[in-house]
Amino acid sequence: MNALNAISASVGLLVGVWCYATLGFLEPKVMTWITFLTWASFFAAGAGKSGMAKAIVGAFAGALFSALVVITNGALGGGVQGVGLLIFAGLLGVLGWALCQLSRVGLLSFIPAAFIGAASFFGAGAPLDQKLLWVLVSIVCGAVMGYLSELLGGALTAKA
Repeated sequence: MNALNAISASVGLLVGVWCYATLGFLEPKVMTWITFLTWASFFAAGAGKSGMAKAIVGAFAGALFSALVVITNGALGGGVQGVGLLIFAGLLGVLGWALCQLSRVGLLSFIPAAFIGAASFFGAGAPLDQKLLWVLVSIVCGAVMGYLSELLGGALTAKA
């Protein structure tokens, strides 16, 4: 089988199995939509063990820095209206800057992973409780599924 057909078959099979598992048994803790984001991030970061590490570490940084922004916003009296909104918007601007600056560090060099982590955190409702842990678990699961789909795709590829 050629490489494109092999990875297509691999991803298609694993997406079906993964959705059955998450939607049938693991939701709402493991969030399927977050796993798809980091699954894609795995491939975009170059795949392999390096892509998996960059997808996970970058997304963790994005999610955890976002949590810090929410905590700081609360401490400064920020909100989502009036002057509070100006505080929050300013903190989010600093977050965007920081997520880019983190790329100076090798494992954080894939900037989109950090923004995927931030989006996952805010998309999950900006949780500062146990749900934050499940956001992080979902991030790891997605990158691992990407790695598994790469391995299965490699196994299905015809060797010349």
